[in-house]
Amino acid sequence: MKPCFNTITAGRQRPLEEIINACGAAGFNGIEIDLNHLDAAKERGSTLTEVKNRLADANLQPASIMAFDLAPLAETKAATERFKRGVEAAEQLGAPMLLVYCATNIPPAMDRVTALEKAVQRTREYAALAKSLKVGLEPIGRTTLMGRPEDALEIAALAGVPNIEMVMDTFHFYRAGVTDITPYPLSEVLMVHVNDAEDLPVEKLSDLNRLHLGLGIIPLHQYLTALAAKKYSGFLSIEIFRPEYWQQPVTQVVNDAKNSYDKLLATL
Repeated sequence: MKPCFNTITAGRQRPLEEIINACGAAGFNGIEIDLNHLDAAKERGSTLTEVKNRLADANLQPASIMAFDLAPLAETKAATERFKRGVEAAEQLGAPMLLVYCATNIPPAMDRVTALEKAVQRTREYAALAKSLKVGLEPIGRTTLMGRPEDALEIAALAGVPNIEMVMDTFHFYRAGVTDITPYPLSEVLMVHVNDAEDLPVEKLSDLNRLHLGLGIIPLHQYLTALAAKKYSGFLSIEIFRPEYWQQPVTQVVNDAKNSYDKLLATL
Protein backbone atom coordinates (compact mmCIF):
# COMPACT_ATOMS: atom_id res chain seq x y z
CA MET A 1 0.00 0.00 0.00
CA LYS A 2 1.29 3.44 -0.95
CA PRO A 3 0.78 6.83 0.75
CA CYS A 4 -1.16 9.43 -1.20
CA PHE A 5 -2.33 12.93 -0.32
CA ASN A 6 -5.56 14.52 -1.50
CA THR A 7 -5.01 18.24 -2.08
CA ILE A 8 -8.34 19.13 -0.44
CA THR A 9 -6.81 18.05 2.89
CA ALA A 10 -4.51 21.09 2.86
CA GLY A 11 -7.35 23.51 2.13
CA ARG A 12 -9.44 24.68 -0.76
CA GLN A 13 -7.59 28.00 -1.10
CA ARG A 14 -4.01 26.74 -0.68
CA PRO A 15 -1.70 26.96 -3.71
CA LEU A 16 -1.27 23.66 -5.53
CA GLU A 17 2.42 24.38 -6.05
CA GLU A 18 2.99 24.61 -2.30
CA ILE A 19 1.03 21.41 -1.65
CA ILE A 20 3.05 19.49 -4.25
CA ASN A 21 6.35 20.66 -2.78
CA ALA A 22 5.28 19.72 0.76
CA CYS A 23 4.04 16.27 -0.31
CA GLY A 24 7.28 15.52 -2.11
CA ALA A 25 9.34 16.57 0.91
CA ALA A 26 7.16 14.49 3.26
CA GLY A 27 7.66 11.31 1.25
CA PHE A 28 4.24 10.76 -0.28
CA ASN A 29 4.19 8.59 -3.38
CA GLY A 30 0.99 9.93 -4.94
CA ILE A 31 -1.29 12.92 -4.98
CA GLU A 32 -4.96 13.37 -5.84
CA ILE A 33 -5.53 16.77 -7.36
CA ASP A 34 -8.75 18.72 -6.97
CA LEU A 35 -9.73 20.32 -10.28
CA ASN A 36 -10.34 23.58 -8.39
CA HIS A 37 -6.68 23.61 -7.37
CA LEU A 38 -5.70 23.20 -11.01
CA ASP A 39 -8.03 26.01 -12.04
CA ALA A 40 -6.50 28.31 -9.41
CA ALA A 41 -2.98 27.39 -10.51
CA LYS A 42 -3.92 28.26 -14.09
CA GLU A 43 -5.20 31.64 -12.96
CA ARG A 44 -1.79 32.27 -11.36
CA GLY A 45 -0.16 31.53 -14.70
CA SER A 46 0.87 27.90 -14.21
CA THR A 47 0.35 25.60 -17.19
CA LEU A 48 -0.49 21.90 -16.94
CA THR A 49 2.97 21.16 -18.35
CA GLU A 50 4.53 23.12 -15.50
CA VAL A 51 2.37 21.27 -12.97
CA LYS A 52 3.39 17.94 -14.51
CA ASN A 53 7.05 18.90 -14.29
CA ARG A 54 6.63 19.97 -10.67
CA LEU A 55 5.05 16.60 -9.87
CA ALA A 56 7.98 14.81 -11.49
CA ASP A 57 10.49 16.93 -9.56
CA ALA A 58 8.66 15.98 -6.32
CA ASN A 59 8.59 12.26 -7.28
CA LEU A 60 4.80 12.29 -7.04
CA GLN A 61 2.47 10.23 -9.20
CA PRO A 62 -0.81 11.96 -10.06
CA ALA A 63 -3.23 9.35 -8.69
CA SER A 64 -6.47 11.00 -9.74
CA ILE A 65 -8.19 14.20 -10.76
CA MET A 66 -11.20 14.85 -8.55
CA ALA A 67 -13.97 15.29 -7.57
CA PHE A 68 -16.83 15.07 -10.05
CA ASP A 69 -20.51 14.80 -9.28
CA LEU A 70 -22.31 11.98 -11.06
CA ALA A 71 -25.40 14.21 -10.83
CA PRO A 72 -27.71 11.59 -12.36
CA LEU A 73 -30.86 13.63 -11.83
CA ALA A 74 -29.44 16.97 -12.99
CA GLU A 75 -31.35 18.77 -15.72
CA THR A 76 -28.31 20.67 -17.02
CA LYS A 77 -25.00 19.57 -18.52
CA ALA A 78 -22.87 21.51 -16.03
CA ALA A 79 -21.54 18.38 -14.30
CA THR A 80 -20.73 16.72 -17.63
CA GLU A 81 -18.90 19.78 -18.92
CA ARG A 82 -16.84 19.92 -15.74
CA PHE A 83 -16.04 16.22 -16.09
CA LYS A 84 -14.78 16.87 -19.63
CA ARG A 85 -12.32 19.41 -18.25
CA GLY A 86 -11.21 16.83 -15.72
CA VAL A 87 -10.54 14.31 -18.50
CA GLU A 88 -8.37 16.84 -20.34
CA ALA A 89 -6.38 17.55 -17.18
CA ALA A 90 -5.94 13.86 -16.38
CA GLU A 91 -4.72 13.12 -19.90
CA GLN A 92 -2.17 15.93 -19.83
CA LEU A 93 -0.90 15.18 -16.32
CA GLY A 94 -0.84 11.41 -16.73
CA ALA A 95 -3.42 10.69 -14.01
CA PRO A 96 -5.04 7.29 -14.59
CA MET A 97 -8.37 7.99 -12.87
CA LEU A 98 -11.16 10.48 -12.36
CA LEU A 99 -12.98 10.30 -9.05
CA VAL A 100 -16.77 10.53 -9.23
CA TYR A 101 -19.07 10.76 -6.23
CA CYS A 102 -22.84 10.57 -6.01
CA ALA A 103 -24.51 12.26 -3.03
CA THR A 104 -27.97 12.05 -4.60
CA ASN A 105 -30.98 11.06 -2.56
CA ILE A 106 -33.84 9.51 -4.50
CA PRO A 107 -36.78 11.97 -4.56
CA PRO A 108 -40.01 10.77 -2.92
CA ALA A 109 -41.82 10.89 -6.25
CA MET A 110 -39.23 8.71 -8.00
CA ASP A 111 -38.79 4.96 -7.63
CA ARG A 112 -35.36 3.39 -7.19
CA VAL A 113 -35.42 1.64 -10.57
CA THR A 114 -35.84 4.94 -12.40
CA ALA A 115 -33.14 6.65 -10.34
CA LEU A 116 -30.81 3.72 -10.91
CA GLU A 117 -31.39 3.84 -14.67
CA LYS A 118 -30.44 7.52 -14.70
CA ALA A 119 -27.30 6.81 -12.67
CA VAL A 120 -26.29 4.03 -15.05
CA GLN A 121 -26.91 6.26 -18.07
CA ARG A 122 -24.71 9.03 -16.65
CA THR A 123 -22.04 6.53 -15.66
CA ARG A 124 -21.88 5.24 -19.23
CA GLU A 125 -21.62 8.81 -20.48
CA TYR A 126 -18.70 9.53 -18.14
CA ALA A 127 -17.03 6.25 -19.09
CA ALA A 128 -17.20 7.14 -22.79
CA LEU A 129 -15.78 10.60 -22.14
CA ALA A 130 -12.95 9.13 -20.04
CA LYS A 131 -11.92 6.81 -22.89
CA SER A 132 -8.92 4.81 -21.65
CA LEU A 133 -8.97 6.45 -18.22
CA LYS A 134 -10.61 4.81 -15.22
CA VAL A 135 -13.66 6.25 -13.48
CA GLY A 136 -13.86 5.59 -9.75
CA LEU A 137 -17.34 5.64 -8.21
CA GLU A 138 -17.29 6.71 -4.57
CA PRO A 139 -20.34 5.84 -2.44
CA ILE A 140 -21.40 8.64 -0.10
CA GLY A 141 -22.55 7.15 3.18
CA ARG A 142 -26.20 7.50 4.24
CA THR A 143 -27.42 8.67 0.84
CA THR A 144 -30.15 6.65 -0.85
CA LEU A 145 -28.94 6.20 -4.43
CA MET A 146 -25.25 5.32 -4.06
CA GLY A 147 -24.71 5.24 -0.31
CA ARG A 148 -23.20 1.77 0.07
CA PRO A 149 -20.53 -0.21 -1.78
CA GLU A 150 -23.23 -2.55 -3.12
CA ASP A 151 -24.86 0.43 -4.82
CA ALA A 152 -21.67 1.55 -6.56
CA LEU A 153 -20.87 -2.00 -7.64
CA GLU A 154 -24.40 -2.45 -8.99
CA ILE A 155 -24.21 0.76 -11.00
CA ALA A 156 -20.80 -0.25 -12.37
CA ALA A 157 -22.07 -3.71 -13.30
CA LEU A 158 -25.21 -2.38 -15.00
CA ALA A 159 -23.16 0.18 -16.92
CA GLY A 160 -21.32 -2.76 -18.45
CA VAL A 161 -18.15 -0.91 -19.39
CA PRO A 162 -14.63 -1.94 -18.37
CA ASN A 163 -13.30 1.38 -17.06
CA ILE A 164 -15.76 1.82 -14.16
CA GLU A 165 -14.73 0.64 -10.70
CA MET A 166 -15.22 1.69 -7.07
CA VAL A 167 -13.36 3.95 -4.66
CA MET A 168 -13.51 2.99 -1.00
CA ASP A 169 -13.62 5.79 1.57
CA THR A 170 -13.27 4.73 5.21
CA PHE A 171 -15.39 7.67 6.39
CA HIS A 172 -18.28 6.87 4.06
CA PHE A 173 -18.07 3.13 4.62
CA TYR A 174 -18.23 3.77 8.37
CA ARG A 175 -21.20 6.14 7.98
CA ALA A 176 -22.94 3.49 5.88
CA GLY A 177 -22.43 0.91 8.63
CA VAL A 178 -19.91 -1.10 6.61
CA THR A 179 -17.01 -2.12 8.84
CA ASP A 180 -16.44 -5.60 7.39
CA ILE A 181 -15.09 -5.28 3.85
CA THR A 182 -14.17 -8.93 3.38
CA PRO A 183 -17.27 -9.66 1.21
CA TYR A 184 -16.30 -7.05 -1.39
CA PRO A 185 -14.09 -7.95 -4.37
CA LEU A 186 -10.70 -6.24 -4.31
CA SER A 187 -10.63 -6.34 -8.10
CA GLU A 188 -13.37 -3.71 -8.12
CA VAL A 189 -11.49 -1.23 -5.87
CA LEU A 190 -9.49 1.43 -7.70
CA MET A 191 -8.34 3.41 -4.68
CA VAL A 192 -8.90 3.74 -0.95
CA HIS A 193 -9.49 7.02 0.85
CA VAL A 194 -8.36 6.89 4.47
CA ASN A 195 -9.43 9.26 7.20
CA ASP A 196 -10.66 9.22 10.77
CA ALA A 197 -13.59 10.96 12.44
CA GLU A 198 -14.75 12.37 15.73
CA ASP A 199 -16.58 10.10 18.15
CA LEU A 200 -20.11 11.14 17.26
CA PRO A 201 -23.27 9.22 16.34
CA VAL A 202 -22.98 8.31 12.65
CA GLU A 203 -26.09 10.29 11.78
CA LYS A 204 -24.39 13.44 13.08
CA LEU A 205 -21.07 12.94 11.33
CA SER A 206 -20.28 15.23 8.40
CA ASP A 207 -17.17 15.75 6.31
CA LEU A 208 -16.16 18.57 8.65
CA ASN A 209 -15.75 16.02 11.47
CA ARG A 210 -12.93 14.16 9.73
CA LEU A 211 -9.58 13.81 11.51
CA HIS A 212 -6.04 12.64 10.92
CA LEU A 213 -5.57 8.89 11.06
CA GLY A 214 -5.64 7.36 14.53
CA LEU A 215 -7.30 10.32 16.23
CA GLY A 216 -10.91 9.16 15.98
CA ILE A 217 -13.45 6.38 16.07
CA ILE A 218 -13.20 4.75 12.63
CA PRO A 219 -11.87 1.16 12.78
CA LEU A 220 -8.94 1.88 10.48
CA HIS A 221 -6.83 -1.04 11.67
CA GLN A 222 -9.69 -3.42 10.81
CA TYR A 223 -10.13 -1.90 7.35
CA LEU A 224 -6.44 -1.94 6.51
CA THR A 225 -5.86 -5.42 7.90
CA ALA A 226 -8.60 -6.66 5.57
CA LEU A 227 -7.06 -4.78 2.64
CA ALA A 228 -3.66 -6.25 3.42
CA ALA A 229 -5.17 -9.74 3.56
CA LYS A 230 -6.65 -9.11 0.12
CA LYS A 231 -3.16 -8.07 -1.10
CA TYR A 232 -4.27 -4.53 -1.90
CA SER A 233 -1.20 -2.67 -3.18
CA GLY A 234 -2.71 0.59 -4.40
CA PHE A 235 -2.86 4.06 -2.94
CA LEU A 236 -4.18 4.94 0.50
CA SER A 237 -5.16 8.54 -0.10
CA ILE A 238 -5.66 10.86 2.86
CA GLU A 239 -8.78 12.95 2.24
CA ILE A 240 -9.89 15.24 5.07
CA PHE A 241 -12.27 18.22 4.92
CA ARG A 242 -11.48 19.87 8.27
CA PRO A 243 -11.55 23.70 8.42
CA GLU A 244 -9.27 23.61 11.48
CA TYR A 245 -6.55 21.98 9.36
CA TRP A 246 -7.12 24.46 6.56
CA GLN A 247 -6.00 27.24 8.91
CA GLN A 248 -2.66 25.53 9.54
CA PRO A 249 0.47 25.90 7.37
CA VAL A 250 0.46 23.52 4.41
CA THR A 251 3.66 21.84 5.57
CA GLN A 252 2.12 21.13 8.98
CA VAL A 253 -1.00 19.53 7.51
CA VAL A 254 0.99 17.44 5.05
CA ASN A 255 3.55 16.32 7.65
CA ASP A 256 0.87 15.51 10.23
CA ALA A 257 -0.97 13.46 7.59
CA LYS A 258 2.18 11.53 6.66
CA ASN A 259 3.17 10.93 10.28
CA SER A 260 -0.30 9.62 11.15
CA TYR A 261 -0.16 7.36 8.07
CA ASP A 262 3.23 5.95 9.04
CA LYS A 263 2.10 5.25 12.61
CA LEU A 264 -1.03 3.46 11.41
CA LEU A 265 0.77 1.34 8.82
CA ALA A 266 3.38 0.35 11.41
CA THR A 267 0.63 -1.44 13.36
CA LEU A 268 -0.23 -3.82 10.51
